[in-house]
Amino acid sequence: MSVDSLSRTSDVLGIKIGEATAHILAAASIVEAIEGETEEVKETVRRYVDAWIAEVVPIKYFPGLAELISSRLKRKLTEVFDEISEDELGETLEVVAEFKKGLDNGEILYNYDEVEVRIERVMRALGIDLNAFSHLLEVSYLNEKFSRLISIFTVTIGIASVWDKTWTAESQ
Repeated sequence: MSVDSLSRTSDVLGIKIGEATAHILAAASIVEAIEGETEEVKETVRRYVDAWIAEVVPIKYFPGLAELISSRLKRKLTEVFDEISEDELGETLEVVAEFKKGLDNGEILYNYDEVEVRIERVMRALGIDLNAFSHLLEVSYLNEKFSRLISIFTVTIGIASVWDKTWTAESQ
């Protein structure tokens, strides 16, 4: 299945983009362990992560967010599978995308706790403590908090998909 065939709210052959992205990331982690990084694998990962991000946008961006994330990031997205499973990552990407659609549509959402826990687990697997973003998340309106949390998560996923130890926000 080509990533080009996946569109917003995609479900092709029973596989959603979050699940497909997790499958690609897990496969890429195996290839990287055996052969090292290759341009073909990096490009495939980037395309699937970009497709997932397209499911979530629009997001809010805060000045300095990329720098804050990159200064705390400890692992690439393909290096998290010793802490979270491929299925958990895929489910998290799907839950976040669906939750964001609900926020954007003004729906009343009840799974705030699940979304927060899932995001926190992935962020922790990447080496990031959500407390580093408390200055952005301390707002009184719950929907605004989660809109910001999803924005932070989405930018983190994007950076973690291309990150290495020499990555800086300025280099992108």
